[in-house]
Amino acid sequence: MIPVLRVSQMRQIDRMAIGENTTLGYSYMLKAGLGLLNSARELVPDNRAGEIAILCGKGNNGGDGYVAGRMLLDAGYRVMCFSLYNTEELKGECKVAFEEYMSQKGNHLVISDPADLANLSRYKLIIDAMLGTGLKGDPHGLCAMAIDAINNSGVTVLSADTPSGLNNDTGVPGNPCIKADVTVTMGYPKIGLYFHPGRMYAGNVVVQDLSYPDEVVSGEKNWLCYPELEDMVQFLPQRHPAGSKYDHGVALLICGSKGMTGSAALASESALKSGCGMVHLAAPESLLPVLSIKLTEPVLHPLDETANGTVSFSAIDQIKELASNKQSLCVGPGLSHEDQTSKLIREVIKSIVLPTVLDADGINAFKNYTEELKAHAGDLLITPHRGEWKRLFGDLPEDPSETIEMLKAKARKFGMTILLKGSPTLIAGYDGSAYILPFGNSALATAGTGDVLSGIIVSLIAQGAPVISAAILGSYIQAQAGTLASNHFGEHSVIASDVAANIFRVIRAIAENQRFLNLRRLLLSNA
Repeated sequence: MIPVLRVSQMRQIDRMAIGENTTLGYSYMLKAGLGLLNSARELVPDNRAGEIAILCGKGNNGGDGYVAGRMLLDAGYRVMCFSLYNTEELKGECKVAFEEYMSQKGNHLVISDPADLANLSRYKLIIDAMLGTGLKGDPHGLCAMAIDAINNSGVTVLSADTPSGLNNDTGVPGNPCIKADVTVTMGYPKIGLYFHPGRMYAGNVVVQDLSYPDEVVSGEKNWLCYPELEDMVQFLPQRHPAGSKYDHGVALLICGSKGMTGSAALASESALKSGCGMVHLAAPESLLPVLSIKLTEPVLHPLDETANGTVSFSAIDQIKELASNKQSLCVGPGLSHEDQTSKLIREVIKSIVLPTVLDADGINAFKNYTEELKAHAGDLLITPHRGEWKRLFGDLPEDPSETIEMLKAKARKFGMTILLKGSPTLIAGYDGSAYILPFGNSALATAGTGDVLSGIIVSLIAQGAPVISAAILGSYIQAQAGTLASNHFGEHSVIASDVAANIFRVIRAIAENQRFLNLRRLLLSNA
């Protein structure tokens, strides 16, 4: 897991790790410069392809730029460093970095006139090392002019730590703000890089590890965390070589109503594609003829229904009996807002002791009954989007950090796990943990993808994954499946069944990494 920090948290780590020690600070700056060098080499593999421009401020951000410039010179690239300030003003690590760059006879120009920025379009790559994470307010003066010139150049932009002008706590861009293609963020990523609109300005975010001492970062236990691929590998349930379908989990889904058979089908198929051995789908009796055509693999169970074709409250005993030998439960997709159905859902949540995914109309059933969520009998995960959240708890704050704290507070209060769907998706556990998943794209903004997500998560739980691990991994699988679908169809044309159809590709990739890591551990243990 990678901590995702507020600017104040990152500054505190720097103070604890470096203090006023310029020599030590410069050693960290060298690591930051190496991250910029590596990304620059990926963007411009041929060192003869053209000159690289680096625009430097006078703080540590500018120092990162000068270090990268010197390293690029050493790698055979042609480099031009532009200084936005008189270099006599440089201090500390930035001054050391500038002097190192100049010792290599690097090209250099102190910008004194906007006309000096007129020819940026001739460069192969521009590295933005002007303003760091501490900016407050809008950029102004020569720096603002430089940002506009870079954005209008049409050249690929690599930003050091943050796009100049971006608020790294809120993700709100200043006027103006660099629109980077790649951002190499130093040490740990900052929250604003993953929230819109900041996410669009940061481009592809690369985290450059600076190897801070363990004692500096280990004291904090409640970071917002970004799960890595290795975490997904750990979360994926193991297969049982000699196991039967029962050894791989049996899930019960309560879904569907008249006109909403698609939700039930998507959730059920996604659960099976995600690895559980058997899916039991319980739905209003009149839906079964349609569902039996749509679905081959799930076991279908008729439930008592209302005159409107929704699940009746009288079905509670049927559901309790069906739940008796299952490992997980999903309630909500396509169930409707019918009063009887909503009453049934609330009774199911407080009476069935299974780890449960509560989604869609399952969540809506608790509108005006929010406090009843405290009475859940099993380990509970709710998966609201922002509209469903508002029906339960009211408005979310605008500030990302405040949103995260609110999710954590509600998770603790209700003793449940919360997955707030969106871009990024946020997950909060009742133990105070919180996770950010900035995966996927607009292909997921289509009806039915939430049903796919619920099916994936309930399947992982049935296979033995803890609820919060299933939520993290399930969100990752859904997002990556959506990205794979959009690579084929384009983001405009993906439908939910396309996402479901790509689940296997994501899980296969995770499983292949799992086998590799297991083999590596075995080899290390025998060494």
